[in-house]
Amino acid sequence: MTDINLERFDSALYALPYGVANLLKALPSKIKSQAQEIRLRADKPLTLTIGARVAFVDKNGCVSFIKTNNLFLVTPNDIVNTVKNLCNNSMYSHTEEIKQGFIAMRYGHRAGIAGNFSGDSVYDFSSVNIRIARQIFGAADFLCERYSSGGVLIAGPPGSGKTTVLRDFIRQLSDGKSGKYRRVAVVDTRGEISACHSGKIQNDLGDNTDVLYGIEKARGVEIALRTLGPDIIAFDEIGTEAELGAVAQCMGGGADVVLTAHIGKLSELATRSITRKLLTQNNVKLVAMLSCEKSPEIYSRREIERCLF
Repeated sequence: MTDINLERFDSALYALPYGVANLLKALPSKIKSQAQEIRLRADKPLTLTIGARVAFVDKNGCVSFIKTNNLFLVTPNDIVNTVKNLCNNSMYSHTEEIKQGFIAMRYGHRAGIAGNFSGDSVYDFSSVNIRIARQIFGAADFLCERYSSGGVLIAGPPGSGKTTVLRDFIRQLSDGKSGKYRRVAVVDTRGEISACHSGKIQNDLGDNTDVLYGIEKARGVEIALRTLGPDIIAFDEIGTEAELGAVAQCMGGGADVVLTAHIGKLSELATRSITRKLLTQNNVKLVAMLSCEKSPEIYSRREIERCLF
C-alpha cells in the first residue's frame, strides 16, 4: 500500500461527527491503507470493510474481525449529523443524489445512504456507507499487457477492485500505455470513476479523456457518440437492457466499450441475463475476472465461449 491510501482514508473523515472522526483517524496506518468502506448504522457497531471482510472498531480504536466487547456504537444523532455535513447543511441541493441513494463527497469519495424512501424524498436516515476513493496506479497493468483492441468487461464480486482497475485502465488507454493514445469518453453517473466534485475531476483519467458526469448511462453513451468522437466509451456496472442497447450502439458508432459487472464467479457470466447477452453481442473481446482472494484472470471471448456456452 502507498501513502496515498492513508491520505485518502483521512480525507474521507471530514463529514463524520468529531468523536467518530477522531477515533478513525487514530487507527493504525495498515488498517487505514487497506480500508475500502466506513459503515455507520444507527445503534450498531462502527465497522470497516477490508477486502471482503467486516472489521469492528471498539471504543479504544482497536480493530477486530470478530465481535468483541466495548465496541463503538453509532448513534442515530451521528447519522443525522453525518448526512447534514455531507450536504453542507443544504439537503435540498443534493435532492437528486439522495433520491438515488448516495451523496457525492469531496476528494472523490461517495456516501451511500439508507432510510425511509418515500416518493421523491428520503427521511429517517438509518445508515451511511462511505466508499473510500482509491486510485492505484498500475492496477490495470495486467490488463494493458493483453489489450490491443476491442471491448473489455471487468467482472468480479463487490470489493474485488473493479472500479479501481477500470479507472487505471482508462488512464492507461488515454495516455497511450497500450500502444497508442486513445480518446476515451467516461459516462460517470455517480462520480465514482472520475471523483467529480463541484465540476472538478479529481482522479487522473489521462490527458485524452472526457467525462460526462451525473448522466444516465444509456443517454450518456448516445451523447458521447454524437459529440465527442471517442475511440472508447467506459462506464461502471452494466445492469439494464437500456445499457445493453447502448453497448450495441457503440459498436455501430465505431467505438469500443470498457465496462464492469457485478459477478460472483465466472459461471455467472452465462447465467446472468445481461452479461450473457453482452457476450453474445460480440462487443467484448476480453474479460478480466477479479477476485477478493486471488490474482485476476483474463479470458478471451473464445475461451469464455468454450467454457460457458
